[in-house]
Order: sequence, then structure tokens, then C-alpha cells
Amino acid sequence: MNDVNASGLKTVGTEPYVGETPQVALDRWLTPNSLFYVRSQFDYPEINEGSWQLKVVSAGNQEIALTMDELKHLPKHTLTVTLECAGNNRSDLNPPAPGNQFSNGAVSNAIWSGTSLNSVLSKMDLSKDVVEILFEGADIGSSAADKDPEPYLRSLPLELAKHPDTLLAYEMNGETLPLEHGYPIRLIIPGWYGMAHVKWVNKITAITEPYYGTFQGEKYILKYKDGTEKPVE
Repeated sequence: MNDVNASGLKTVGTEPYVGETPQVALDRWLTPNSLFYVRSQFDYPEINEGSWQLKVVSAGNQEIALTMDELKHLPKHTLTVTLECAGNNRSDLNPPAPGNQFSNGAVSNAIWSGTSLNSVLSKMDLSKDVVEILFEGADIGSSAADKDPEPYLRSLPLELAKHPDTLLAYEMNGETLPLEHGYPIRLIIPGWYGMAHVKWVNKITAITEPYYGTFQGEKYILKYKDGTEKPVE
């Protein structure tokens, strides 16, 4: 599929839309928002700006909710981070592999601004038993015909979640985060593949056991010759 959408992205898939950055934009240091590659598992969620809140759940199930204004009153942190889909260059594989047939455009670079995730974690009860932080996106769908609808879920080890450069971003290249890139909040983790940068984050939960789910136990898995497996980072 070589169609180009109105903004200039090369269309790779539809339902949901998948697009890759054109070569002319790959030659730039920063990728304009309109040409930043787009990859989602499910359709974009409907976001009600007036009622949106970020739910934050401690290991003991104590829950608080933060509004966007409250998040923006936390210290602001800005980073330049490159995102790359784990399936970039899939069209070059031989033998062919299933999935979106990206050429080399599923990689883009942007300036992300938001609050360090640790500023939010400091409001949680992080007991010594907490090992990971689980992130839930507002997007919901079925990953296979025989599966019930579910939200997009991924987790991070607690140590990485507390790193000052792990962001809850609400701005992209100095503009409000676009819907297709996770408005109002997207998780940003420097050095990790794009599937870990959860979009449309609406819930954060402290968990006491490692999370294994559809997008971190069944999909996005590295399988080694000795039979061991590891989630893609």
C-alpha cells in the first residue's frame, strides 16, 4: 500500500490507520507532528476534555484522580526522544513476516514535554512489594477474532518508572499532543520501542507481580533459540 494521506504520511494500513514518515522528513532532525509515524492497535478513543482524569491506583487499591490542570501544575520536563516501531523495515524481511509492512519510515523524532512520571508516583503508596507500574490506555478493541475487547495495557519495572526521564507527555514539538499520538497523555520512555509508549493513558496502577498480557506476553515477545522468551523493550 503506497497511498499518501492528506498530511503526507505513507499509508501502511487502515482500521485503525497506520502511516509511516516519508523519506523527506526522515532527513530532518525533528519530525513535524503531521509527518510523525502513526501506529495504533485499536481505533482512537473519544476523549471528553472536560471530564478527563488520570486514575492513579496504589497497590492497596487506594485511588486518586488527577485532572490535566493538576498534572500541568507539576514540574515540567522536556526531552527530545526518538520513537521507532518494533516492526520498522518489516517489508525487507525474507522470508516475509506478518504484520504492517513498513519500509524504513516507522521511526520519528520529536520534542516531548510533560511531567516526570515519578512526580505522579510520589503521590502513590509504593510499598516494598511493588515491582511494576501498569499503564492503561483509553483505546479498547479485540486483538484477535476470538478475543474479547480489552484496553491496551503495558507495564514498566518500578526502577525505570521512577527514572526522571520517563515522562507523561502532554506536548509534542511545542504543541498540544495530537489525538493520533495519544492526547491528552502519552507515556514516553527514552530508548524503548514505540509499543511501550502507551497512548491515551487514563490509568496507572502499582502492581506486586510482573504483568503478562496480550501486548506484553503474547505479542511483542523475543523468542530465543534456547526456548526462553522476553518482552520487547
